[in-house]
Amino acid sequence: MALLDLSDVVSKENEADLPRAFHLGGAAMLIVWDVPEPVQVPASLSVADAVVAPTASLRLPRQDGGTRLLWVLRRPERVSLRAVLSAESLGLSTELSLAGDAPLPAFDAAALLDDLERQAGATLVSTLLGLWSGLFRLQRNTTFLRNVKMLLRRLEPSPQPAAIVARAIDGLVLLQTPFPAGFATIHAIHRVGPCGVERLKGKPHRSRLGRGREALHLLTVAEEAGEQSDWLVLTGPDGLQARTVLRPDKKIQSLTAWLREHGKRAAGLREHLLMEMPGLTTSGDVASVEAQLGAPLDRQRVTGAGLSAEIACALSTARGTLVTGWFRDPLNLVAGVAAIGRDGTVHDLTGELRRFPVAAEDAGGGRVNAVGFAALAPAAGGAAPLLQPRFRLLLRSGAYHPLVPAPQPADPVEARAAALRAVPPQHVDETLLADVLAPVIADLHEKARAGTNEPRVHQIGQPLLRPKVSVVIPLYKALDFLRFQIAAFATDPWFRQNAELIYVLDSPEQAAEVEHLIGGLHLVYELPILLAVMERNGGYARACNAGAALARGEVLALVNSDVVPVAPGWLEVLVARLSGRRRVGAVGPKLLFEDGSLQHAGMYFERDHRGRWLNHHYYKGMPRFYAPATEERLVPAVTGACLVMSRPLFEAVGGFTEDYVIGDYEDSDLCLKITAADRRILYAANVELYHLERKSMTLSSDYMKGVAWQYNCALHASRWGDRIAAIMNAQLRTSKNKRTAA
Repeated sequence: MALLDLSDVVSKENEADLPRAFHLGGAAMLIVWDVPEPVQVPASLSVADAVVAPTASLRLPRQDGGTRLLWVLRRPERVSLRAVLSAESLGLSTELSLAGDAPLPAFDAAALLDDLERQAGATLVSTLLGLWSGLFRLQRNTTFLRNVKMLLRRLEPSPQPAAIVARAIDGLVLLQTPFPAGFATIHAIHRVGPCGVERLKGKPHRSRLGRGREALHLLTVAEEAGEQSDWLVLTGPDGLQARTVLRPDKKIQSLTAWLREHGKRAAGLREHLLMEMPGLTTSGDVASVEAQLGAPLDRQRVTGAGLSAEIACALSTARGTLVTGWFRDPLNLVAGVAAIGRDGTVHDLTGELRRFPVAAEDAGGGRVNAVGFAALAPAAGGAAPLLQPRFRLLLRSGAYHPLVPAPQPADPVEARAAALRAVPPQHVDETLLADVLAPVIADLHEKARAGTNEPRVHQIGQPLLRPKVSVVIPLYKALDFLRFQIAAFATDPWFRQNAELIYVLDSPEQAAEVEHLIGGLHLVYELPILLAVMERNGGYARACNAGAALARGEVLALVNSDVVPVAPGWLEVLVARLSGRRRVGAVGPKLLFEDGSLQHAGMYFERDHRGRWLNHHYYKGMPRFYAPATEERLVPAVTGACLVMSRPLFEAVGGFTEDYVIGDYEDSDLCLKITAADRRILYAANVELYHLERKSMTLSSDYMKGVAWQYNCALHASRWGDRIAAIMNAQLRTSKNKRTAA
């Protein structure tokens, strides 16, 4: 029978105990050696005549001042082992010999933990779970799991319970357990159970209960939370806390129901859970929004004759929270406004408030003069929006009133609309726009665009085999001129023979109506039409780009739905202008108002009284045959109401830029990208079309009542300001030279 031979060859007899070896799990063995003094540097272990990898070591202080040295290594299969253990700093060494077929003693939790300092036991368990289980592939090994549980029971003979108090989607559960307030930091939480060792993903939330007690809540996946035989192990600098997970003895309520019952009394915990969900499951962002709508906080505002206040808008985004509101303070009681983080931190916004006069509605429904304010508060964190951020109205006395808005829009399109209307346009200057509004609008616009998938396509009629031109027309709500437009296209021989017609419906709620209308017009005119229905409203640029992606012609004609040709042949002439030696990249026609006056004869740029570059149409409002508008010439830009260019060039410059809001400045942006590609913009004076300007845009309350144009103007100028200045300076010099020559 083979023997386990432990030979002490130390020079100081009996000053160190003999090393011991245990079966840790799988092929891993644990070697333990106690030495009588503190060891400040790692001790060494060397194995002769065997390949052993990997190895790991740990030093644990004993209550008597000595050190317990531990090594873990893979035991060579059916090979004798001779290991030399050395504590060089103490001048101690010993040997451990193990025959190839010798069984290892079973794990002894008492032998490992007895005589150790309390913190040392926590360090051992933390190392086993966080490091050695993975290093030696023991996470699912039953022997290893049994050994760890033996250590936990030794450390926590009567562990406190962790109860499952609520269930959410995708197997998420909410755990609740008491916790000592003196345990400062939690570095990791592990689950130890029949399924193995898992490090839990969720972050715990701690709520103070008083008298040194706290409640700890953890949102995690059900299989991670486990059942009654599972342990939760929380480790940190202050040691270890172990809990057993209780199997629920009754049906557990939903998280939304739990929040309705408990969330209002623990708003910080509520916010923590809502922000945690998106990181734990792919549908967590949706679940977070549903929970917020299903268990909203009570709206809180201040009402009274001497003081009143409310939060009107509080839009949470990754770039910050846009907060606007008002207060009426005839007694001069208000010191400022603060935002409350989900961890309870108070962020004073007083120095960052932008103030302006507003007429607010008082408790009786009347209108009173008040102080409006706007600020950008810190982001709440998390992938889901926080629909009811919390604030405080700070008083000069040091007291405060809580302020909670009504639930804010969850849909990014609706939230973007709210952001655009959050501050009256007359009170928005460049600084407020750039520092407060723009970050939130940009974030919400990006989310709105991300939610727009590829359009559904309906081909009505037999399409042309090889179209020369693809006419792309975005539709948004306004359908008044569709009959006239299609009739004009259908009665144009060149159009019928060479152009494919693509309508992109950007108001999908009208899909049935538009399909019926276009289908009927096809029966009348037999003009093939491709109808692309966007999944949701994505804006002018996204609709045009989606239509261009479906185009088969080498030339693109980008046309508005309220543009109607005066006479046939218009498209043939515009397409012809793209050829030649003048490097024309895009061409636009003369556009007329309904009364025949000029709406567009090319575009130029000019600064307003605030120094902002604005888009202007040459000779707008002048008579149809105003002499300068009858001359074909190169211009800085043409309007997107009717713009013709080659499809390869459109694709090369990236099409329309989609980060402008609703539909403005995209056309001049495209023209500037064309000129940056060393191409020119041409105004074709002999091609005329009617344009009822901005008919569809007037149907967008987001644009008409908000600051969309100011946002777009600032974005346009930040991107192209230097180029615009160079173009307009060059044009000014050219005009002066012509006058001088004349």
